[in-house]
Amino acid sequence: MNLQGAIAHIEALATGKTVAATQVAAFQQWLLNDATDEDRQALAAVHESLLMAADKELVYDKELAAGIFQKLQFLRDSITQEGFIGQEQQMVVPISSRRSYRWLAAASLLVILGAGTILFFRTQKKSPAVAVAQPLAPGGNRAMLTLANGQQIILDNAAKGQVANAGGVQIVKLDSGLIAYQGSGSIIEYNKLSVPRGGQFRLTLPDGTKVWLNAASSLRYPTAFTGNDRTVELEGEGYFEVAQNAAQPFMVKAGRVDVQVLGTSFNVMAYHDEAAIRTTVLSGAVKVRAGAADAVVAPGVQASLSGQQADFSISHPDMEEVVAWKEGKFSFGKTNIKSIMRQMARWYDMTVTYEGNVDSIQFEGILSRKESAVELLDAIAATGEVHFKIEGNKVTVFPGRGQ
Repeated sequence: MNLQGAIAHIEALATGKTVAATQVAAFQQWLLNDATDEDRQALAAVHESLLMAADKELVYDKELAAGIFQKLQFLRDSITQEGFIGQEQQMVVPISSRRSYRWLAAASLLVILGAGTILFFRTQKKSPAVAVAQPLAPGGNRAMLTLANGQQIILDNAAKGQVANAGGVQIVKLDSGLIAYQGSGSIIEYNKLSVPRGGQFRLTLPDGTKVWLNAASSLRYPTAFTGNDRTVELEGEGYFEVAQNAAQPFMVKAGRVDVQVLGTSFNVMAYHDEAAIRTTVLSGAVKVRAGAADAVVAPGVQASLSGQQADFSISHPDMEEVVAWKEGKFSFGKTNIKSIMRQMARWYDMTVTYEGNVDSIQFEGILSRKESAVELLDAIAATGEVHFKIEGNKVTVFPGRGQ
């Protein structure tokens, strides 16, 4: 079997077709012995696409997940290669502990469960008779727009169409839900878009630059760019696709870091509770500056500056992990549990505390931001590395076995 045969195999499982025992054996042989890391990554991407295109709700079943985990524990002890534990909901959700069980065990789960089940549970959700507010529900499109005169507009409740007029420029909420500035005004005013914990939002700036704002973030910007540059001020995290204008460089001020670009796409993370301000370039190039320190950042590169550093640190992170939030996912690559919980706390607007030492615990995997926090915490706890106590919107993290 090759990669194309493996893809055909999981497509057959996803559509509930009967799979011959010889094909199952061939898939297992290829996966355990012949597949490269690139093959497994490609297969994981196809698997995710199948799940996202599923015509039925994908419902998490805690008891079934526990049984699957026990089977995976047995499988882990019976194979010599490193594997990948996966159980959970809508997205490809390989959650693995610092023992680094990579994609192998999750894919082998296809073999264990047989036709019709691929890591998740394709069942139809029953509609509740009465809608009940769920604790730790996922965030959504929420933001507040503050105009120069102090007027505040809650955008998640605003009707589509014109929501305000600032300096002669129309501020419009489009059908897609994002905010755009239309027209050109003669008076320059400053607006501020604030996204709360448990929110995210998109807007198009007056110059056509597109901005995605993550939870607990804000962007201050003018209603028109008329000077020598286009300067905006960011708190939190934002992804920018900058409209090109060589005569008017685009500038993002994020804490003590200035990011200057001409036309490119990049991500800036500048949360107060993170150790560093991180600028990551996906296309084009940017120049970052903080005091006497500066660096030119190329595609695939990240420049980080902590409060204690005099110079930028340069690294090459996983680009998908950096912008996963924009695509509706959490993506972790050997990420410390405290970093994971900070991201979840912003999205689910929850308070996190710790009892016991969890500093050395790391996970890797992909989780959907569309699911409730309770379901994601169940998936993480199933590894046995940590467990959680949930009281309303407060989550306490405890070390698991062997800690």
